[in-house]
Amino acid sequence: MNVFERVRSTLGAYPETDVRGLLHADHEQILALAKELAETESAARRKTLVRDLKAILVPHSRSEEDAVYTPMMALRKSPDSREAANEGMVEHNLADIVLDRLVNTPDVTSDMWKAHAKVLHEALDHHIKEEESKLFEELGEHFSDADREVMAAKFLQGRAKLLDSMPANGKGTRPQTSDALA
Repeated sequence: MNVFERVRSTLGAYPETDVRGLLHADHEQILALAKELAETESAARRKTLVRDLKAILVPHSRSEEDAVYTPMMALRKSPDSREAANEGMVEHNLADIVLDRLVNTPDVTSDMWKAHAKVLHEALDHHIKEEESKLFEELGEHFSDADREVMAAKFLQGRAKLLDSMPANGKGTRPQTSDALA
């Protein structure tokens, strides 16, 4: 990785055309929603927050898996990239499970619901911190500016398509991209 790319990774300063900038912008929204979800006491607000979080998190995750993780897993010369992408896939799956429990639990005032919300926030915080350090560095090292621009376009296209297909109530099945688990 060149010096410029190392500085960009360290500072988290990416151009709008770089997939890392798009992911970071989503991550900020996701973390803000997850934090508020874990902290709020209002049942009505919890229902709104879990719906809003699912509406951004699911399309973000599936699109990231397709546009970023899949190409990283294909890098035969980089075990670190493959490992980061595979770990990201597993962490996305775990977040999906906890999020689905929150969405499908009718009593949003229960201690178990609160515990799930707190664990989801902590898991997302860990995942995003790790991703924005290790995975973003791997993207800078193994993919060119042009490659990351293509990833950005694919991410935006996939996310938009999935956002359009999400049910309005936040419930329903887990949208899949065509090769998310390939």
